[in-house]
Amino acid sequence: MWNNRRAERLFDQLCETWYEKVLHYLYFSLRDEQSARDAVQEVFLIAWKKRLELLSHPNPGGFLFQTAKHFVCKARREGFRRLDHEPLTADGELPEQADGTDAIEQALDRAIDENAYIEAVLSRLSADKRTLYELYYLQNKPMAEIASAYGLEEPAVRMRYVRLRREIRTIAAQVAEENFLF
Repeated sequence: MWNNRRAERLFDQLCETWYEKVLHYLYFSLRDEQSARDAVQEVFLIAWKKRLELLSHPNPGGFLFQTAKHFVCKARREGFRRLDHEPLTADGELPEQADGTDAIEQALDRAIDENAYIEAVLSRLSADKRTLYELYYLQNKPMAEIASAYGLEEPAVRMRYVRLRREIRTIAAQVAEENFLF
């Protein structure tokens, strides 16, 4: 009984001292807030289950970080395993992962007239980037042909398209925020 109360006090102290630090470590390692919050809960659940053993542990904080490190490694292994089985898209990228909000997003997307906003997005591109967009996406020119026309190596042109897609996503998010968010 006495050890149990002492273990509970130790657990409370661990939470007060280490929760934010372990959460920060997990966020830094996983680069995703929700995954970090889920993992930190798991770490402290394990600590709760082992609270009696932690009474005699020489470094309870180290135990928490070691447990967090195991969660990071596990998450990475699972991620690599998932990636290993994912087919690449035609442009050599991984397909976007579905999450629980897909049905809601699809319903909202159906309500949007995309054609009305494509020009709003493309008009924010520089003339050079818009030409690049048109060559590949509208005129369906091969990368090799575009590279030759620009006097560049094909990998350099591919990188330009990676950056262009990133910029278009950012602009599209801005247009969506200006026009669709309530």
